Amino acid sequence: MTEKMETALLANVKKLYDHQLYECVIPAASLLSTLLQNDRTLATLEMEYQVMLYMSSANYKERHYRLACKQLEAVVLMHKTMVRFKATYLAALESTYREFADVELRYRVAVCYREMGEPNIAISTLQAVPAKSRTPKLNMMLARLLHHGCGTNKNEAALVYKEVLRDCPMSMKSIEALLELGIDGNEVNSLVVNAASSPKNIEWLSMWIKGHAQMYGRKHLEAAKTFQQLNDTTNFHQNEHLLTHIGKCLYYYGNFTQAEHYLGMVAMINPYNMDALCPLAVVYAFNIQKKPEHEKLVTQMTTTGDFSSEHWFILAQKLYMNAKFDRALSFTERALSLNPRNIEALLLRGKLFLVVARHNEAISAFRSAQCFASYRFEVYKGLFHCYVNLKRIKDAQNMCALAVRYFRTSPRSYTMFGRTLFHSTNPTAKKNAKKFVEKSLEIDEHYTPGVALMVEICQFEGATQEAIVLLKKQVSGFPHPKLFTMLGDLLSAEKELSSALHYYTLALGLEPTCQRALEGVNALGQAARTASSTSKPSEQSGSGSGVASGEGSSSSNSNSTGAGGSCSNAATMATPCGTPNHEWLLDCEETSNDALEMSSSPAVPQDDAESETFSEPFWQDVDGEITN
Repeated sequence: MTEKMETALLANVKKLYDHQLYECVIPAASLLSTLLQNDRTLATLEMEYQVMLYMSSANYKERHYRLACKQLEAVVLMHKTMVRFKATYLAALESTYREFADVELRYRVAVCYREMGEPNIAISTLQAVPAKSRTPKLNMMLARLLHHGCGTNKNEAALVYKEVLRDCPMSMKSIEALLELGIDGNEVNSLVVNAASSPKNIEWLSMWIKGHAQMYGRKHLEAAKTFQQLNDTTNFHQNEHLLTHIGKCLYYYGNFTQAEHYLGMVAMINPYNMDALCPLAVVYAFNIQKKPEHEKLVTQMTTTGDFSSEHWFILAQKLYMNAKFDRALSFTERALSLNPRNIEALLLRGKLFLVVARHNEAISAFRSAQCFASYRFEVYKGLFHCYVNLKRIKDAQNMCALAVRYFRTSPRSYTMFGRTLFHSTNPTAKKNAKKFVEKSLEIDEHYTPGVALMVEICQFEGATQEAIVLLKKQVSGFPHPKLFTMLGDLLSAEKELSSALHYYTLALGLEPTCQRALEGVNALGQAARTASSTSKPSEQSGSGSGVASGEGSSSSNSNSTGAGGSCSNAATMATPCGTPNHEWLLDCEETSNDALEMSSSPAVPQDDAESETFSEPFWQDVDGEITN
């Protein structure tokens, strides 16, 4: 009777497993296992092995990883015994259940260790499988663990990714990972073409590889153009992943307006594409007119009920823009606890530490981001500001020069370098700033921070009319309240009062709370009242005098007004309308044509002589490199 009970129980366990009722398999298989242990006369090696397979696999499916890991390791040991004596039985069982093969069992053990937070043991488990027996799935997991582990050999990870591609040449994640690890794009392309059964049918993939190679090689605008070409010339037009790549490359380049366009399209196609939503949350922050969309995005995150690392980041980004830095930091830490490789969260943590003057912790955050994303300009910019605030001027110089060397095709690096020189008290350094800004504008003549800095330089050199012409050209294509305000200040200083009022009004039309524009209008009003109180014969001269007096905070010294501003004017000129006045937003380089942050850079405090430590080779070496 017991034997019939045992047979019936095993048959039902198998049936439950076949119907994927894993939670029901566990208690039934446990009862059968106890029955076999209590009556060894009924137990056979085949039955015990099969019961352990069902029970361990059911626990694995139900994500009981600690218990499943222990049981699966016991099954692997039993499998070795079964191979010696029961090869025929194993072949029949594994033909019915492929997941019961030895390689798959070891793979599941590795998954358990990974989920338990033991990646090194998971790696050892996978490496114990002979190379010839490894499946693409096993190799992909091993490559990911090696790639994302701490202190592991990245070359070994690259070799394993290549094994995946030899079996599956369309494994795009493997392609991206190899390029991220620094493998040459031509080598990756050759590997894919040679492995493909029909290489002529995947010609588009070469362009895909080229785009990623350019992106990870810090040629972000070129990468965006490559992906755009793929979007325009193939039937993959408007694919969400392709649009995401275009948007992210433009975001990395610093063109937040165009990045928002593409990432916003992805959000409409797939509102759950976190690869696009995270950078979209950042670019929304740079466009003061996109607050409703930003709020909508945050609302969407809070109503899904699924709080992943990306969800926590988007909420943290919103708090950051509302100057709630403590809560933003708390949410950022939650995001990183779920995914330590969340690049946006790492960068945000660095910015938050920078805001609250925890500079050493900010350096650590930016360094962590650098390990995972050395192709991001924000890493070097953040480290630059940290070193300056810690008075580590030599390190700041090196970081600034490094940004220029790494981002040779980006106007952001040249503008940051030029601004550093321009705000130096060393007259030779200040004089050399212009050539770097000119290089920035050669790359992109409409790069707004570069234009703003060139206006500062023109004012410093006394070329006010040239600065006015430059600003008028920029605002005709890229209107922004800060640009309009700068133009109003310049025209007010030149006693062109009606034109100044016109541009102040345009600024307030775009941003009614723009403080600097309001101050400019009030100054013009004060000038008018002063003029009306004087005698008619002196009315005209009195009006000019009144404007000069009213604009004292913005144009009393033409050498320090405008985008840079004097120290007394830094608070009003540096802070974008409606954004918190903290150090990260004081930097003009982190802007787009639609989202300008006007400031005197915090890189060189005006009341500190530390900028005199800039040595001539600092800029001469870089100048020599970019001209050769």
